[in-house]
Amino acid sequence: MLIIEHPQDRRARRTQDAIIAAAVSLILEKGADAMTIRDITERADYNRGTFYLHFPGKPELLQFLLDDFLHGLGQAYAEPYSHLTEVDMSGLLPSTMPVFEYIEAHQDQFQALMTMHGDMALRINNVFRNYLTQEFILVTEDSEQVINYDIMLSYLVSATVGVIMHWAEVGFKYAAHYMGEQLTALINIKPTRLLIKPGQKGRTMHERMLSD
Repeated sequence: MLIIEHPQDRRARRTQDAIIAAAVSLILEKGADAMTIRDITERADYNRGTFYLHFPGKPELLQFLLDDFLHGLGQAYAEPYSHLTEVDMSGLLPSTMPVFEYIEAHQDQFQALMTMHGDMALRINNVFRNYLTQEFILVTEDSEQVINYDIMLSYLVSATVGVIMHWAEVGFKYAAHYMGEQLTALINIKPTRLLIKPGQKGRTMHERMLSD
Protein backbone atom coordinates (compact mmCIF):
# COMPACT_ATOMS: atom_id res chain seq x y z
CA MET A 1 0.00 0.00 0.00
CA LEU A 2 1.34 3.42 -0.97
CA ILE A 3 1.42 5.86 1.92
CA ILE A 4 1.57 9.54 0.94
CA GLU A 5 3.19 11.74 3.54
CA HIS A 6 1.19 14.87 4.31
CA PRO A 7 3.14 18.10 3.58
CA GLN A 8 2.52 19.25 7.16
CA ASP A 9 4.16 16.06 8.44
CA ARG A 10 7.19 16.72 6.26
CA ARG A 11 7.45 20.27 7.55
CA ALA A 12 7.17 19.04 11.12
CA ARG A 13 9.93 16.53 10.53
CA ARG A 14 12.16 19.19 8.97
CA THR A 15 11.61 21.39 12.01
CA GLN A 16 12.38 18.51 14.34
CA ASP A 17 15.52 17.67 12.36
CA ALA A 18 16.66 21.31 12.59
CA ILE A 19 16.20 21.28 16.36
CA ILE A 20 18.10 18.00 16.63
CA ALA A 21 20.94 19.26 14.43
CA ALA A 22 21.20 22.42 16.52
CA ALA A 23 21.29 20.40 19.74
CA VAL A 24 23.95 18.03 18.40
CA SER A 25 26.21 20.88 17.29
CA LEU A 26 25.85 22.58 20.68
CA ILE A 27 26.59 19.37 22.58
CA LEU A 28 29.80 18.97 20.59
CA GLU A 29 30.72 22.61 21.23
CA LYS A 30 29.84 23.13 24.89
CA GLY A 31 28.45 19.89 26.30
CA ALA A 32 24.92 18.76 27.06
CA ASP A 33 24.86 20.16 30.61
CA ALA A 34 25.78 23.69 29.52
CA MET A 35 23.39 23.72 26.57
CA THR A 36 20.05 25.47 27.14
CA ILE A 37 16.77 25.43 25.26
CA ARG A 38 17.41 29.06 24.38
CA ASP A 39 20.75 28.06 22.83
CA ILE A 40 18.98 25.40 20.76
CA THR A 41 16.18 27.63 19.51
CA GLU A 42 18.59 30.42 18.59
CA ARG A 43 20.85 28.00 16.73
CA ALA A 44 17.88 26.41 14.91
CA ASP A 45 16.27 29.83 14.32
CA TYR A 46 12.96 28.88 15.97
CA ASN A 47 11.13 30.20 19.01
CA ARG A 48 10.65 28.32 22.28
CA GLY A 49 7.04 27.59 21.42
CA THR A 50 8.13 25.67 18.34
CA PHE A 51 10.61 23.69 20.44
CA TYR A 52 7.88 22.69 22.91
CA LEU A 53 5.66 21.51 20.06
CA HIS A 54 8.21 18.77 19.44
CA PHE A 55 9.82 18.11 22.83
CA PRO A 56 8.44 18.62 26.37
CA GLY A 57 11.88 19.73 27.54
CA LYS A 58 15.63 19.28 27.28
CA PRO A 59 15.77 15.86 29.01
CA GLU A 60 13.23 14.47 26.54
CA LEU A 61 15.24 15.85 23.62
CA LEU A 62 18.42 14.22 24.90
CA GLN A 63 16.62 10.91 25.40
CA PHE A 64 15.21 11.17 21.88
CA LEU A 65 18.72 11.65 20.48
CA LEU A 66 19.80 8.38 22.08
CA ASP A 67 16.68 6.36 21.26
CA ASP A 68 16.54 7.65 17.68
CA PHE A 69 20.17 6.75 16.98
CA LEU A 70 19.95 3.25 18.45
CA HIS A 71 16.64 2.55 16.71
CA GLY A 72 18.07 3.62 13.34
CA LEU A 73 21.18 1.53 13.95
CA GLY A 74 19.03 -1.50 14.74
CA GLN A 75 17.04 -1.01 11.56
CA ALA A 76 20.22 -0.70 9.50
CA TYR A 77 21.41 -3.97 11.03
CA ALA A 78 18.20 -5.98 10.67
CA GLU A 79 16.54 -4.70 7.49
CA PRO A 80 18.94 -6.40 5.01
CA TYR A 81 17.88 -9.81 6.38
CA SER A 82 14.13 -9.23 6.27
CA HIS A 83 13.60 -11.32 3.11
CA LEU A 84 16.44 -13.83 3.58
CA THR A 85 16.39 -17.31 5.10
CA GLU A 86 20.12 -18.06 5.15
CA VAL A 87 23.38 -16.12 4.75
CA ASP A 88 26.92 -17.31 4.00
CA MET A 89 29.15 -15.73 6.66
CA SER A 90 32.41 -16.26 4.79
CA GLY A 91 31.95 -13.03 2.83
CA LEU A 92 30.56 -9.55 3.32
CA LEU A 93 27.41 -9.75 5.45
CA PRO A 94 24.29 -7.93 4.20
CA SER A 95 24.21 -5.78 7.34
CA THR A 96 27.86 -4.68 7.35
CA MET A 97 27.72 -1.81 4.87
CA PRO A 98 24.30 -0.48 6.00
CA VAL A 99 25.55 -0.28 9.60
CA PHE A 100 28.73 1.59 8.73
CA GLU A 101 26.88 3.85 6.29
CA TYR A 102 24.27 4.67 8.93
CA ILE A 103 26.93 5.57 11.49
CA GLU A 104 28.84 7.63 8.91
CA ALA A 105 25.67 9.57 8.07
CA HIS A 106 24.98 10.19 11.79
CA GLN A 107 28.55 10.58 13.02
CA ASP A 108 27.95 13.96 14.70
CA GLN A 109 25.00 12.55 16.62
CA PHE A 110 27.09 9.51 17.57
CA GLN A 111 29.95 11.66 18.83
CA ALA A 112 27.54 13.85 20.78
CA LEU A 113 26.04 10.76 22.40
CA MET A 114 29.49 9.48 23.33
CA THR A 115 30.14 12.69 25.27
CA MET A 116 26.96 12.07 27.27
CA HIS A 117 27.05 8.28 27.63
CA GLY A 118 30.27 6.53 28.54
CA ASP A 119 28.58 3.19 27.89
CA MET A 120 27.76 3.69 24.20
CA ALA A 121 29.78 0.60 23.28
CA LEU A 122 27.64 -1.49 25.63
CA ARG A 123 24.43 0.03 24.28
CA ILE A 124 25.41 -0.76 20.69
CA ASN A 125 26.52 -4.22 21.78
CA ASN A 126 23.06 -4.82 23.26
CA VAL A 127 21.34 -3.69 20.03
CA PHE A 128 23.30 -6.18 17.92
CA ARG A 129 23.15 -8.97 20.50
CA ASN A 130 19.38 -8.67 20.89
CA TYR A 131 18.87 -9.09 17.13
CA LEU A 132 21.29 -12.01 16.95
CA THR A 133 19.66 -13.87 19.83
CA GLN A 134 16.05 -13.17 18.82
CA GLU A 135 16.19 -13.28 15.03
CA PHE A 136 19.15 -15.47 14.02
CA ILE A 137 20.90 -18.77 14.66
CA LEU A 138 24.65 -18.99 14.03
CA VAL A 139 25.87 -22.25 12.50
CA THR A 140 29.56 -23.14 12.81
CA GLU A 141 31.71 -25.44 10.71
CA ASP A 142 32.42 -28.96 11.98
CA SER A 143 35.15 -28.96 14.62
CA GLU A 144 36.51 -31.23 17.33
CA GLN A 145 36.58 -28.20 19.60
CA VAL A 146 33.33 -27.57 21.44
CA ILE A 147 32.41 -23.90 21.05
CA ASN A 148 30.20 -22.27 23.65
CA TYR A 149 27.45 -20.49 21.70
CA ASP A 150 27.10 -17.54 24.07
CA ILE A 151 30.86 -16.96 24.12
CA MET A 152 31.00 -17.11 20.32
CA LEU A 153 28.14 -14.62 20.10
CA SER A 154 29.87 -12.30 22.55
CA TYR A 155 33.13 -12.52 20.60
CA LEU A 156 31.56 -11.67 17.25
CA VAL A 157 29.47 -8.78 18.57
CA SER A 158 32.31 -7.36 20.65
CA ALA A 159 34.66 -7.48 17.67
CA THR A 160 32.17 -5.53 15.56
CA VAL A 161 31.51 -2.95 18.25
CA GLY A 162 35.23 -2.62 18.95
CA VAL A 163 35.89 -1.74 15.31
CA ILE A 164 33.03 0.78 15.33
CA MET A 165 34.31 2.47 18.50
CA HIS A 166 37.85 2.64 17.12
CA TRP A 167 36.46 4.28 13.99
CA ALA A 168 34.79 6.91 16.15
CA GLU A 169 37.92 7.42 18.24
CA VAL A 170 40.00 8.26 15.13
CA GLY A 171 37.40 10.76 13.96
CA PHE A 172 35.81 8.62 11.24
CA LYS A 173 38.86 9.19 9.06
CA TYR A 174 38.10 6.08 7.00
CA ALA A 175 35.15 5.71 4.64
CA ALA A 176 32.25 3.44 5.62
CA HIS A 177 32.99 1.09 2.71
CA TYR A 178 36.61 0.69 3.82
CA MET A 179 35.52 -0.07 7.39
CA GLY A 180 33.09 -2.71 6.16
CA GLU A 181 35.81 -4.40 4.12
CA GLN A 182 38.23 -4.29 7.05
CA LEU A 183 35.73 -5.80 9.48
CA THR A 184 34.95 -8.61 7.04
CA ALA A 185 38.66 -9.33 6.60
CA LEU A 186 39.28 -9.29 10.35
CA ILE A 187 36.49 -11.77 11.04
CA ASN A 188 37.65 -14.17 8.33
CA ILE A 189 41.44 -13.79 8.53
CA LYS A 190 42.96 -14.83 11.86
CA PRO A 191 46.51 -13.88 12.98
CA THR A 192 48.79 -16.93 12.97
CA ARG A 193 51.87 -15.75 14.88
CA LEU A 194 52.88 -13.12 17.43
CA LEU A 195 56.31 -11.57 16.84
CA ILE A 196 58.21 -9.63 19.50
CA LYS A 197 59.69 -6.36 18.22
CA PRO A 198 63.49 -6.15 18.13
CA GLY A 199 64.88 -4.76 21.37
CA GLN A 200 61.76 -5.68 23.36
CA LYS A 201 62.73 -9.22 24.36
CA GLY A 202 63.36 -9.54 28.06
CA ARG A 203 61.80 -6.19 28.97
CA THR A 204 58.76 -6.04 31.22
CA MET A 205 55.43 -4.86 29.89
CA HIS A 206 55.66 -1.77 32.13
CA GLU A 207 59.05 -0.86 30.67
CA ARG A 208 57.72 -1.25 27.13
CA MET A 209 54.74 0.99 27.83
CA LEU A 210 56.96 3.72 29.30
CA SER A 211 59.20 3.68 26.22
CA ASP A 212 56.31 3.96 23.71
